[in-house]
Amino acid sequence: MRVCKAGGAPLADGASIRKMGQLLAREPERRVLVPSAPGKREARDEKITDLLYACQAAAAAGRSFGHLFDRVAERYREIAAALGLPAPDDGLRAVYTGLKEGADAAWAASRGEWLCGRLLASYLDWPFVDAAEVIRFDAAGRLKTAETLGLLRRRLADGGVLPGFYGADDAGAIHTFARGGSDVTGALAAAALNADVYENFKDVAGVYAADPAIVPGARCVGDMTYRELRALSRLGAQVISEAAVAPVRAAGIPLNIRPAADPAHPGTWIHAAFGGETPRVTGITGRRGLTLWRLEAIEKGADMARAALDAGLPLERLALDADTLCLTLGGKGDLPETLTALAHQARHQERLASLSLVGEALPRLDAPARFSAALTAAGIRPLSLHLPPVGQALTAVVPEADYEAGIRAVYDAFFRE
Repeated sequence: MRVCKAGGAPLADGASIRKMGQLLAREPERRVLVPSAPGKREARDEKITDLLYACQAAAAAGRSFGHLFDRVAERYREIAAALGLPAPDDGLRAVYTGLKEGADAAWAASRGEWLCGRLLASYLDWPFVDAAEVIRFDAAGRLKTAETLGLLRRRLADGGVLPGFYGADDAGAIHTFARGGSDVTGALAAAALNADVYENFKDVAGVYAADPAIVPGARCVGDMTYRELRALSRLGAQVISEAAVAPVRAAGIPLNIRPAADPAHPGTWIHAAFGGETPRVTGITGRRGLTLWRLEAIEKGADMARAALDAGLPLERLALDADTLCLTLGGKGDLPETLTALAHQARHQERLASLSLVGEALPRLDAPARFSAALTAAGIRPLSLHLPPVGQALTAVVPEADYEAGIRAVYDAFFRE
């Protein structure tokens, strides 16, 4: 069985949904679909979820929201008409009534996926499985994983459409995952069913070796490990969240991120890492807006490190020796006095960026020398360079003004050979 997740772009209008239906029909093993709410058809479009949040906020403040809800209703009616389906007026009335009667923001936001899921189930002639009945949360909004997996296994055994992004607690109150949480729903469904593959259809070809906005024509990575994906995401790449892959990674299920608009494109395959991975470079990513602190005190490095960890700082990296502590922080600002009081000297530099090369077994590729040489040739002087003995990332801290040039230089050195 294959579990398929469709993002907002592949469901933006009737024509896109027809293509999605054709994709599902090509492979009989594709028997479960987890949809997002319909995405933007063009840049000026408003997101369905944003409109529903706005409706709820207006209703909660006692203001009229009919003009906002009309835009939501128009999108769903247009999609239904393009698919040859009756207008989903019963569902739209239920959502409008719920908003008028004081529904909270989580309930309002979830209705985008709920309405979309019902339409898709009708179009595909597949069972509709309401996520509120199978994605279980406790009253505090924490996922009840074991119960959820059991319910999904039973309810989706014969396939169906399961709307993403939301679930419910035992009292029936709706809870949502973080924005983009439909990916989490899909991963949970794939893990519950022990799927052969979790296919995540998006509006991009897959995972790119660099940000295409910085490196035009950056290659799509054919395959990578879950460790490499986690490293890319943690170090700045906008790929897919850790929560969205954890269930399938734990179950050893391959993830295939692929473009809905190009069925022949293989996308990116992500799989478990086993021993003896071939040395390779997977991608280059980074993050702007960093601050580097250097604190010095004889024989107090460990004390300063403990104080830094206790302070709840937005730590990107911590490097320590007996006398010196170097902290790379996301954002800017002062350190707490409890930390600086331990140092004999504390210096910092703002407006920095990190550049991170990700891949398996980097130390065996002479990567640090090539990485440094690429930056030097581009006239960029790193403030620090870090490669752990065991790990998937080599990271340099550079002036923020050099960020994009650094990405391009490292990409050229490792991917344009």
